[in-house]
Amino acid sequence: MQDSLKSAFMVDAMDRLGYDVATIGERELIHGQKFLLDAFKNTKIDLVAANIVYADSKKPFVKPYVIKRAGRVKVAFTGLIFKDAKFRSFPDDPALEVLDPVATAQKLIPELHKKADIVVMLSHLGYVEGQKLTIEAPGIDVMVFGHQSGLFKQIVQTQDVITVRGGERGQHIPAVHLVVEDRKIASFDGEVTVLDDKVPADETMNEMVDSFSDEMNRRFQAQNAAQAQAQQQATQAQLAGDHYLGEKTCRRCHEAEYEKIKDNPHAHAFQTLVDQQRDATPECLACHVVGLGQAGGFISRQSTPDLVNVQCENCHGMGTKHPDGSNPVGPDACMRCHTREQSPDFDYDEAVEHISHWD
Repeated sequence: MQDSLKSAFMVDAMDRLGYDVATIGERELIHGQKFLLDAFKNTKIDLVAANIVYADSKKPFVKPYVIKRAGRVKVAFTGLIFKDAKFRSFPDDPALEVLDPVATAQKLIPELHKKADIVVMLSHLGYVEGQKLTIEAPGIDVMVFGHQSGLFKQIVQTQDVITVRGGERGQHIPAVHLVVEDRKIASFDGEVTVLDDKVPADETMNEMVDSFSDEMNRRFQAQNAAQAQAQQQATQAQLAGDHYLGEKTCRRCHEAEYEKIKDNPHAHAFQTLVDQQRDATPECLACHVVGLGQAGGFISRQSTPDLVNVQCENCHGMGTKHPDGSNPVGPDACMRCHTREQSPDFDYDEAVEHISHWD
């Protein structure tokens, strides 16, 4: 439920931000076809996908393309997804089929050039397949790469196609400026804006996000309280195998190590979620509590208060698996949470010195 509410909120936010066109990736149908179509129904955003069709009728699932006007210039936008894409299906969803993207593009692009001056391809093919498409299906003027993470820091042109790759998580905004003469691109330039702290926050959008987060927290704190007893009973049934124990158990043998680490920011990590009103958000909780969703792990602040914060088992593993000898911890334990997106400046060798709690 939480994911579906977030997805609907993000579509609304995209609409408010002024997105005109979007294409479909394999994850967009995770809540079903009706959810996706309903989410975009009341927006000004056009969903395009040229090679996703209903399996029985071969009719397009959404618009294969749209044509927008930019002054006197007509711009056609279309989208493609990779051939082996798999969609989550629901009982009431009609079957979908993914047509070969190259064959689809070879047929569609000449048609689009009859109706528009410029053709923009929203490619959910991945980088290599997208590059191959520019050779196998000539006529694309601009290609926006998706599906695989990564960023082009400059706007470039290869195979006569201007290519753009916007990274992930909405952290980069590439802008392409085209000069069109006689239905062709005469010149272009562009830049990639990094949405870092130098870019002022939009207060209206911040208020929207905060209001949404507050409502999400309210809903799921109430839900957690109602389900806590049932969840605890289910968890108890799992405890015959390996499970989390909590730092109180670890302290029985490792009091000296605990005393060294108890004032470290990790030991108060849950409070940062409380301060930011994100203490009921699963993707945040996973790195701020012990064993979220696993045997003996965190359920909710109300029912498992002893499993908040980053504790021994976050790095050293389940207490019941604790070996007789030492259990060395390497960079992988840190990188689960200190990812490039969440901690872009993270340096393991430097960071590990700040959590030293061993002899």
